[in-house]
Amino acid sequence: MGRYVKNRMRELFSDGTFLCAEATLIIIAESGGRESDDLIRVATGFCSGGSRTCGQCGAVSGAIMGLGLYGGRAVPGEDHDMAYAMVQELLERFTAKFGSINCFDLIKCDFRIREGQDRYKNEHLHEECVDYAVFAVENALTILREHGYIPERGDFIKSRLAPCGLSCGKCLAYAGGPIQRLSKELGDELGDNFAAYADRFKGMNPVFGKYPAMRELLDYLAIGSCSGCREKGCLFKDCKVTACVKEKGVDYCYQCDEFPCDRHGMPQGLAERWQANNEKMQEIGPEEWFDGCRNHPRYP
Repeated sequence: MGRYVKNRMRELFSDGTFLCAEATLIIIAESGGRESDDLIRVATGFCSGGSRTCGQCGAVSGAIMGLGLYGGRAVPGEDHDMAYAMVQELLERFTAKFGSINCFDLIKCDFRIREGQDRYKNEHLHEECVDYAVFAVENALTILREHGYIPERGDFIKSRLAPCGLSCGKCLAYAGGPIQRLSKELGDELGDNFAAYADRFKGMNPVFGKYPAMRELLDYLAIGSCSGCREKGCLFKDCKVTACVKEKGVDYCYQCDEFPCDRHGMPQGLAERWQANNEKMQEIGPEEWFDGCRNHPRYP
C-alpha cells in the first residue's frame, strides 16, 4: 500500500493540481470505488489549515471525510458511534506520530499573511505536507479495512480488473461504475417527462426527435447489472478466459504457463488486445496496469 499511496499522492498533490484535503479524499475514495467530482468541491475549503485560518491540517480533514464516506450515516437517525470511533483512532495515530493535528503547529506557517505563504514555497514545506497526507491516507485506509468497509488493495483491483486485462470497473454494464453512475444521474436530471419537451424541441433542432432511442439506451446503461466477470462471467458469451483462469488457479492469463494460448474464445481483434494487455501486466504488474487504466477510456 505504501508505494501506491506515496506515488498517487505525489501525482495529485506535488504539482499543485490538487490541494491537501482534496488529494487525501480522492485517494481514499478511489480505494473503495467511490469517485465523484463533488468530493473535490467538498474538500477544497478544508485545505491549507481550513482555508488559511491556521486550523486543522487539511490532510487530516480529508482523511476524516474519507472515513465518513464509508462509515458515516447514510440516513438520518442511524448510529454514528462507529464513525466517531474510526475518526478518534485516526486522530490518535496522527497526534502520536506528529504531535498535533493543527496545520500551524505542524509547519509553522501562517497562511493568512504573505510571509507565511512565501515561507511555505521557499522552504519547500510542501514535502512535509506530502508526508502528513500519506500518513493520513494510509492510516485511514488501514482503519477502514480493519473494520471491513473496503477490501485490501489487491482484492479491490481483482474485482475491477478482468483476467484478460480489460477494466471491468469502467465497463458499461458494471454496477457502480462511472458509466452506470453518470447515466443514472443524467436520466434523473432529465426526469420522466422530458420526452414531451423533446417532441416540442424538434422544431428547433431535429436531433431531439432521436430522444426516445437515446432514453432507451440511457436507461439500459443506468441499470449497471454486472459485478465483474470474475463473479458472473464475461458479457461476451464466447469468452473462455474467466472459466479458464479458475481452472488454472491464476488471477490473470499471463500467470499461466500456457500463455499465450488459443483457448480464449475471442475474435482476432479482441484476442490481440487480450494478449497485449497480459504481456504488459507481465512486464509491469497488474497494480501498475490498473492504475494506468484509470485515465484512459474503457473503449479506446
